[in-house]
Amino acid sequence: MKKNKRLSPSEWLLKQSKRHKRRNTLYTAIVLLIALILLIFAVRAIHVDPVKSDAKSRNSIRLTYLGDITLNKLIRQNNLNEVFKGIQDALDHSDFSTGSLIVNEFSKNQKEDMNKNLENIMFLRKHNIKSVNLINESIDNIQATALMRKVDYQAGYNFLTGNGSNPINSKTVQQNVKGKKIANVSFTDIESNYTKSLKNTTSISLDPDIFYPLIKKLKENNDYVVVNVDWGIPNERNVTTRQKEYAHALADAGADVIIGHNSVVQKVEKYKHTPIFYSLGNTTSDDFLSKNQKGMVVQQDWNGAHNKFHITPIQSKDGKISKGDMNNMDHVRFKNNIKDKSIDLKSDNSGGYTFEY
Repeated sequence: MKKNKRLSPSEWLLKQSKRHKRRNTLYTAIVLLIALILLIFAVRAIHVDPVKSDAKSRNSIRLTYLGDITLNKLIRQNNLNEVFKGIQDALDHSDFSTGSLIVNEFSKNQKEDMNKNLENIMFLRKHNIKSVNLINESIDNIQATALMRKVDYQAGYNFLTGNGSNPINSKTVQQNVKGKKIANVSFTDIESNYTKSLKNTTSISLDPDIFYPLIKKLKENNDYVVVNVDWGIPNERNVTTRQKEYAHALADAGADVIIGHNSVVQKVEKYKHTPIFYSLGNTTSDDFLSKNQKGMVVQQDWNGAHNKFHITPIQSKDGKISKGDMNNMDHVRFKNNIKDKSIDLKSDNSGGYTFEY
């Protein structure tokens, strides 16, 4: 009969440690497998609630406004068609739509970087966005100019708003829509302490010496003038005195509607006959802060004399755009955050808000 070898204390400890190591490896593998399965089910369980297009009259023009759009490396890991599926119906039924796209750095290789940003711009054009304002924080003036020229070559000159040092060389979008001429121009408040100087390579400086004569000229030659403004103040929920003063000045210059851009939602007001959306927040976002994952989609019906606006809260769900998930208290809070005494803001049955004049 074979006798078991008596182990020394050190040999016994070594044997036990190997046995526990095998068990721990097995337990770890099981835990990781369970976590992976739960993650897959969680992702599949994400429900995207789409923003529906409002019914409109045959005689009105539907304009749709989006906030800041980022299509960086992280978001592009998703199918971009799936990312925009939640607002595609609203875009498909728009006659004119605008959005601000953030220019991202994808690679140290300038050619690759250029091509990725170009793909993003052309993707928006394919999805019925008629005018794009570029927010540049990553490429220099030479690259920005080259990018905009490539867009002009592929999409036509009348698609991107652009930078300019005076009213003559500033790039605007002017399009005929159902017999009406609609113009779009974008400005950046480069005097903001938070604004990077690179932004001035793709947008016009918010300078009264530039915007007064430029908007006045656009108003003389067009029926409706849409003005986009990047305020350069991320995460500021309250409208600043500077924002209000400049927004009112833009309205006095002839802007028919002002679409502001910031990383969070700000209030809406009407100054004289000009509605001012101080910030639509983010349309897409990879930010971990919940306030930076939220925004608004605005649908406007305009027939030359009457305006009706429909505001839909949206949020980013795993990189995809969805109508905002809000309970009754959330709706009350959201409405109080955006309403102003200058507009009669009403809640509707679709989870959005309307006003008209």
